[in-house]
This record gives sequence, C-alpha cells and structure tokens, in this order.
Amino acid sequence: MIAAVVMDLDGTLIESDELGADDPRQVRVVDGAEAMVRALAGYVPVAVATTAPARYVAALTDLLPELFEQVSSIVVGDPVEGSMSAELLEISLESLGMAPGNVVALLNSVDGLMEARALGMRAMALPDPRRPLPWQLAAAGIPISPTPHHAAVSLLRAFRTEGVIPLRWKLIRQLLPV
Repeated sequence: MIAAVVMDLDGTLIESDELGADDPRQVRVVDGAEAMVRALAGYVPVAVATTAPARYVAALTDLLPELFEQVSSIVVGDPVEGSMSAELLEISLESLGMAPGNVVALLNSVDGLMEARALGMRAMALPDPRRPLPWQLAAAGIPISPTPHHAAVSLLRAFRTEGVIPLRWKLIRQLLPV
C-alpha cells in the first residue's frame, strides 16, 4: 500500500533558470505544485529530496512557506553527477520511516527514477518541460505525468484503489480544481 511520496524539488515543484539557480528569489513555483502537495499530504506524508545546497533550500522554505508547509521532511544531499542518488532516496525513506515498496518517488530525472526502482520504490515521472524525458521510461513501465495536476489525480486514484482513502472521483475533482 502507498504510504508516502518522495518528490524532487527543481523541475518538479519549482523552476529555476540557469541564471537564477543560486538565488532563491528568482524561482517560480511550478503551476499546480502547491495544490498537488496539499492534496497528497492530506493523506500520506510527503518528503522532498534534493541535491540543491542546504542554505538554498532553507531560503526557499522561508520564501515559499505555502509550498512547504505540508511537507513532512526535506532531505538535502550532494549531487552525484548532478542527479538524484540512491543514498539520498534511502535517507528520504529513513526520514519517513517507510519501506521502499510503500513509497512513490515522483521525480524528473531518469537516473533518479531508475535509482528509485532499484531500491524497490514505486516510480512516477513528472518531467521538467525544459528537459523532456526519454521514451525509455515508458518502455520501462514507469508512468509519466505531464503536469502536477495529472500526477496528483493519478496518485489519489492509486490511494483509493489501494484503500488509503475512501475517496470518490467527485471529491478528487474538488480537491484539485482545474
């Protein structure tokens, strides 16, 4: 049963261009990200795992409290070749106190998604529109959600199917206004 969600920060929840990557004031919240976090966190813990520097993430939590107020933990780690590492995902699992099979990794990098799968986590891709994911993800059976809204609806459906929430479709539509 799905008991938690771990998601990436840049490209999944926020967009930072290359010029403003070091300045948290230059980021923009991905459309629908706040609603997605709020809807999912209403049923399961949501963690953020990122390779961004800790002081950058701390500044973001101050600048964007509405995005992070529903997040149960934030795990920060050094990038391994610029992508999500298995160690960072393992620490996220520890912070949640969950077994890998009970956690969905909602990420935007092929390496991160494959690491999550290798750990036994469920994986769902939420691609950064600036960096499309290769078709191999779909061939590997990893579902791809084009938007945070789509990801949230897909996960809420999975929660309902697995008995995490007794939710009807009408209520899902109310939770995530289009």
